[in-house]
Amino acid sequence: MSRYIQHVLIFLLSWVSVTCTAQSTWPSPEVEQMYNQAREYMTNGNVKQAIIVYQQAIPLAPDNPLLFRDLGKAYYLSGNYTDAHKTLESVIKTKEADEQTFQVMAACETAANDDKSAKKTLEKGIDKFPNAGLLYHDLGKYYDNNNDAPHALATWLDGIEKDPAYHVNYYEAARVYATTNKPVWAILYGEIFVNIESQTPRAQETRTLIMDAYRKLYNTPRAAVLEFKKVKEAEPSNFEDAVYTTLIHLSPVVLDGVTTENLTMLRTRFEMEWFSTYADKYPFTLFSYYDDMTRNGFFDVYNEWLFGMAENKQLYDSWNKFHAGSIQQFTLWKAQHKLIPAANDFYNNKKMNEVFPKKKKGE
Repeated sequence: MSRYIQHVLIFLLSWVSVTCTAQSTWPSPEVEQMYNQAREYMTNGNVKQAIIVYQQAIPLAPDNPLLFRDLGKAYYLSGNYTDAHKTLESVIKTKEADEQTFQVMAACETAANDDKSAKKTLEKGIDKFPNAGLLYHDLGKYYDNNNDAPHALATWLDGIEKDPAYHVNYYEAARVYATTNKPVWAILYGEIFVNIESQTPRAQETRTLIMDAYRKLYNTPRAAVLEFKKVKEAEPSNFEDAVYTTLIHLSPVVLDGVTTENLTMLRTRFEMEWFSTYADKYPFTLFSYYDDMTRNGFFDVYNEWLFGMAENKQLYDSWNKFHAGSIQQFTLWKAQHKLIPAANDFYNNKKMNEVFPKKKKGE
C-alpha cells in the first residue's frame, strides 16, 4: 500500500469519527435512521456492516447522493477501490461531492496506477473547493512522487495560503525547505506543524529537522560571524529577510553549537528583538505565541519540549528530573491555548526560482 493511500485512509478514519450527520432531505424517517446507523458503524470501525446498511438504504432513496458518497468512502476504507471509484464517480457529477469525495476518488485512481486521472480529479476538486488544504496536499504528493519538487512545494504553499489550519502542508513544505538554501522557512513551517501535531513519529522527525535547519542556517561559527558582519547594516525588505537578519544578528549566541540551551537563549532574544522592531509591520501568529508563552512563564519549557528529545534523550530525561512536572504543566496549558495559524501569516513569495535555482552549464 502506497504512503499516499495510507494517508487517505488515516484521514478518512479521523473524518468519520468527528463529522456530524450531514443535512439532507430524507424520503422517510426510516431511511434517515439507516443513514445514521451506517455512520455509527463507520465511527466504530465496522465498515463491512456500514456498507450493508448503505446498500439497503440506497434503493429506498435512490436520488440521495449522500448515501452514494458515504458508501463510496466505506468501499474505499474496506479496500474495495473499484467499487469505491464507480460509486464516487456518480457523486462527483452532483453538487454533493465534498473535498473527501475528490480525495478518495483520486486515491482510488492512484491505487489503479492511473496517476494522470488522479491528478485531474484533484485539480477538479480544487476548482470546486479552492480552500481545501487536503486537496492541495494530495496534489503536491502527486508532484513529489513524480520527482517534481518545485511544483510540489508550490502546491503545498498554495495549500498553506488557502487553508492555514490544515497542518500537513506545513510538514511537507518544511521537508522540502530543509534541503534548500532557505532554512528559515523549514524552521517556521516545521515549528508550526509540531505545535499542531506533536505526538506522532513525524512530529519527532520534524523536531530534528528544525534543529538541523538551525545548524544549516548558522553553518559553522566562522561562517556565521562572516554572515553577521555582511548583513549587520542591511535593511530587511520583507518578512523572510526580517526573520533571517534578526537570527543572523544573534549568531554569537550559538557560536559554541546549536543546542537546546543555546536555542532557548537565542529564541528568547529573537522574541525581544522581533517585538521591538518588526512585530507591527509583520504580525505572525507563531511569534505572538512566543510572547503568550513568555508572559505565562512557559517559553523556556516550550523550547525544551520542542528540542530536548531531538538533541539528546538522556539530557532531556535529566532536565525533566530536575524540573519535575514542568513539561506536564506546559502541555496542560498548551491544550487550552492552541496555536491556530491565521490567513495573514502568509508572507512567502512562492518564487520557486529562488528555492531551486537553475544550474549553470558545466555545473
